[in-house]
This record gives sequence, C-alpha cells and structure tokens, in this order.
Amino acid sequence: MEILSTLLRNPYHHSLPFSIPVHFMNGIYQVVGFDASTTVEEFLNTLNQDTGMRKPTQSGFALFTDDPSGRDLEHCLQGNIKICDIISKWEQASKEQQPGKWEGTRTVRLTYKNRLYFSVQARGETDREKLLLMYQTNDQIINGLFPLNKDLALEMAALLAQVEIGDFERPFSTPAGHVTNQCKTNQTLKQVIEKFYPKRYRDGSSEEQLRQLCQRLSTRWMALRGHSVADCVRIYLTVARKWPFFGAKLFLAKPITPLALGSTFMWLAIHEDGLSLLEYNSMVRLSFTLLQVPSTFFIGFFSSTDNMFPNAV
Repeated sequence: MEILSTLLRNPYHHSLPFSIPVHFMNGIYQVVGFDASTTVEEFLNTLNQDTGMRKPTQSGFALFTDDPSGRDLEHCLQGNIKICDIISKWEQASKEQQPGKWEGTRTVRLTYKNRLYFSVQARGETDREKLLLMYQTNDQIINGLFPLNKDLALEMAALLAQVEIGDFERPFSTPAGHVTNQCKTNQTLKQVIEKFYPKRYRDGSSEEQLRQLCQRLSTRWMALRGHSVADCVRIYLTVARKWPFFGAKLFLAKPITPLALGSTFMWLAIHEDGLSLLEYNSMVRLSFTLLQVPSTFFIGFFSSTDNMFPNAV
C-alpha cells in the first residue's frame, strides 16, 4: 500500500511522501498527501481545506475504512490514530483473513461521509457538505433505509438527475437522427432510474412498466429545466429533512421473544434525540420505548471493538 500511495503522489500537488484517495458518496474522490506521523485529525484538516468543508466536530462527517474481510462493514477512525498505522493494520488483518491466498490486490478504501446528523449542524453548512449529504441520503433511499412513496421517490430522482447531468434534452425531431437520439435518451433515463430510484420499486418491473417509469421521470426532469445545482440540492434536503429521523443511522434489530408487531424485524434508529425503534416496513416509530422492554431485544448490528481498530464505532 505504501508503494501504491507513493505512485499516486503528484509531485506538483503533494510535497508529502505518501498520497491516498479519499472517496465521497457522490462517486468522486480526493487524493490527500500524508507522511508517517500524520494522524487522522491532521489528515482531515488537509482534506477539509482542499474540499471546502468544516471540521468534523462542526459538520458531523467522519473518516471510515472498509472491512479487510470484504464484509459490508465500515470502521470509523478516531482522530489520534496515524494513517500509516491504519494501512498497516488493515493489510495485516486482510492477510490473517485469507491465509495463503493474500495477493495484495485489495487495498484499504477510505470514505468520508456523515457519521451522525445533528440539526444544529445545518447552520453554516457548506455547499460541498450539502451536496454530499444529498448523495448519502440517496444511498439510503435506494437501499430501502428511507421511507417515501413512489411518486416522491421519482421527484427525488429527477432532482439528482438535474444535479448530476443538467437539463433534460429531448430527442431531436429530425428524421435522420431521431432514432439514435431517442435511444440515447432512453438509456440515460434508465441509468438515472438504476442509480437514483429505490431498488424495491423497480425490481421485478416489466419492460412496459420501466418504459412508463422513464416517461414519468422525463416529465419531472423537464420541469426542473434551468434550475441550478444549488437550487436542486436545497429542494432535495428540504424535502428529506421533513422525515423526523433524517440523518439517523439505522440498524436491523430482531426481538428474541415474538411480539405482535406484524414483522419479524424492526429498525433501531440512533439519532440526536437518543434511540428509537421503528416498524420495519413503514419505518414509523413504535409506540413503546426501548427502556420498557430492557431484556427482550437482540440488536443485530456490529461494533468495531476488534483488535484492528480499537475504540472505533
């Protein structure tokens, strides 16, 4: 990993000996330079200056690594840990997970995203923070971790399409180019549906249903013509923040003793006001509190208290 980070270093941009990409929720990344003694806090100070973001204590963002085992887990990094130590421990853990098979093809992946949202942090948000928060919310939406109906989901997808692609372009009406342009337009609409529309609403849809969905999307997208990125981000977050648990982190929970809740599973929501239990399908807060049933729940989530990243959550 040290060799790769050295190769990534652009001498015109980074005077430090190592460089590593930090990924964001909108699919882009920023290469950040560091040396052997750079801590996570110092690393993030450089990253925030380069990207126009506030300190983690003000923005609620944090640096995460993927899990060396390949499982769908993330580890939040504490500010006093050295970046080089993280890389070393990650590689060592990866070797231990795959004894005799480790070839060094996988490297640690750093992601910078919101850890826990507090409403007070909205004051002073930078444009980059708003943009990344919108994409993180979209990730929750497409994976079924945000409650919204099909119509609202389509409106949100149209806003993201306007942000990422710009004004919707109708196919040219000239006979020669109409078919080709129509195909390109249809392909673009399908890509937007796949990237920004909830999986549960499009899985199992027939070709005709997808065609009608694309048609409805194009109508909503065209209505946003002329809207700037800042306008669309503002509208998107205004709508999303109406959900009481916007920005909460959701973990799947399962009651040990079956209860008359209509579902085997439920969600444990960690948010600025504490802990709440949400009904699995509707994601509405359950009428009782966790403290009223202290011994009947098994919370199915992972904490990073292993030897690789102690004290991470």
